[in-house]
Amino acid sequence: MAGVGEAASIVSFISLSIQLFDGCVKGFVLLSAAQALGSRGDVLRCQLEWEHYCLNEWATTVGLFKEPPELNVPYPPIVQSTLSNLEQLLTDAAKLKNDYGLDVTITDEEIRGILEPKRLFGRILEKARPQFINDTAKVYSRRNNPWKKLKWASVDEEKLRLLLKDIRYFNKRLFGLLHNVDQRLKSSEDNAIMRSIVSQTSDKTLLDVMAGPLNTVDAAIAASARLKHRGLLLDLVGSTSPRSVASSSQTTLVTPVKASTRKNLPVERLNKLRRDPEMLSGCEGHASSAISREIAHYDSQTIIVEWKNVERSLESKLKYRIAHVAALLAEMEDPSFHSLSCLGYLKAAKSGRYAYLFQPPATMSSGFSMRTLQDLLNQSSQRPSLNSRIHIAVNLTETMLQLHTSGWMHKCIRPDNLLFFKTKSADWNIGDSLPPAYLGGYEYARADNPLETTEAPSAQRTSDMYRHPLTVGRGRVPFNKSFDLYSLGCVLLELGFWAPLQTVLLHYLRRKASNPLEDISSSVLVPENDTEYYFMVGEKQSLIRETGLGTIHADLCHRMGFAYSQIVMTCLHAATSQVDSDTEDIFDSLGILEESLATLRGLAAAV
Repeated sequence: MAGVGEAASIVSFISLSIQLFDGCVKGFVLLSAAQALGSRGDVLRCQLEWEHYCLNEWATTVGLFKEPPELNVPYPPIVQSTLSNLEQLLTDAAKLKNDYGLDVTITDEEIRGILEPKRLFGRILEKARPQFINDTAKVYSRRNNPWKKLKWASVDEEKLRLLLKDIRYFNKRLFGLLHNVDQRLKSSEDNAIMRSIVSQTSDKTLLDVMAGPLNTVDAAIAASARLKHRGLLLDLVGSTSPRSVASSSQTTLVTPVKASTRKNLPVERLNKLRRDPEMLSGCEGHASSAISREIAHYDSQTIIVEWKNVERSLESKLKYRIAHVAALLAEMEDPSFHSLSCLGYLKAAKSGRYAYLFQPPATMSSGFSMRTLQDLLNQSSQRPSLNSRIHIAVNLTETMLQLHTSGWMHKCIRPDNLLFFKTKSADWNIGDSLPPAYLGGYEYARADNPLETTEAPSAQRTSDMYRHPLTVGRGRVPFNKSFDLYSLGCVLLELGFWAPLQTVLLHYLRRKASNPLEDISSSVLVPENDTEYYFMVGEKQSLIRETGLGTIHADLCHRMGFAYSQIVMTCLHAATSQVDSDTEDIFDSLGILEESLATLRGLAAAV
């Protein structure tokens, strides 16, 4: 009989939890639809919609929407008390007035059904998680009484903020009652959905009102949102390719903005970023186009200069973009971007070359030396640990994820743009660990906007090695995010073998010719002549795609494991998969980067 009693108790817990959950959903719907919210209404609705979504995802996780319903939590009684408190908070007009000084009146008008959201945040949320609106409609369909619309009689912004804070508290309490595995999964899903919303929107106002929801997810996503907002203010970022999340619709919700050549940023702001070329000293790049990066001095401060060549025919369009990109780079202060802080830009008087000026890392203020990943790969004495190499991969992948979320493409991911710094007296020839990696080389970066002017990158052999074949030559196609992933895959491949990409390709090419070879990491290989170079370039894709014993893929698995190798191959094949697809606009760089970053972080924690 004890078993029967326990079963009845469980059923009772589930039944009451569903009843309380339905009451909470009713409260969210009614408060979101309440009239006379005033100028801050969109902010309140955005936060209510997000908290409603979080509660709905919690209910899905614990099994309230299953048939028959379940309640998979360790402590059901605490769930009931928390849901009860949240329901009162959302539906009890007397409590709202007494505890928060918020006065709402119940109208005679009834909500006749759950309609698709009209506001942009709600629409994107519904597109990304269509089941959310379906679940809300299911709750509405099992109501016992009419849902009467509300109207705010008086609204106080501070008191509304306090109400939202308490709603968040109870939602967090429910989240804390999930099993640990479910907590991690739900956090990951919440981050993915918020990143998707930031990536899809081209609405400055929406990013403004999203401040509350952004505070509930990974801080790096909020940093991406701030950068996206700045890009929109500069009229640089338009619509981005729509993102597929789970079973989301592929319909984009935003339209491209016209690429602008106007001075979108106020003149005084541009003047603050433009630096005096006469104050730049100790450099040679202003006179030599062969120099792309160097350490120099500006106004007695040691800095890093990245030079940029601009064709005269494009200068009228690109000179304003350079100023705006400098402003954008100056905003990339969050650690998740793993980039140097930009001081501004200048134009050399005689040569006409442009330059971005960067501060060294804060820890290097007393003097430093700089190396690129390309330098280190060519340095036989440098043998970094597996842990150190994976951390470089984490930093680079996270930066790419942040840039793509913000609506930007880097276009020059390669080893000579990954920077490392040590104090001036430190020895680069000893030790198995490397300092943190910073991504540079933003001279060709642009917004993911099809109307933006595209610059052809430098046609150097070493640079072409890291570009997808479709982006090289006269018949090259417009750049898109999948080509950034290809370049990322090339660099991750180098980290795995700890050898330059050219060395890796030549090693396996010559192995096919049965030439005796030393270990791949023992020496740097170069083509014997132009014939071998062009043959290597022609065979590059075939070498990357091959599987089986003695291939790049098999040996990378042996060195780095299957998980790391899978990341590399996914990045290298992303552009090919997109081109071969018959469906347009389905490429999801964020999904690939999010999954890759999570895997890399797991590997970093395990080694």
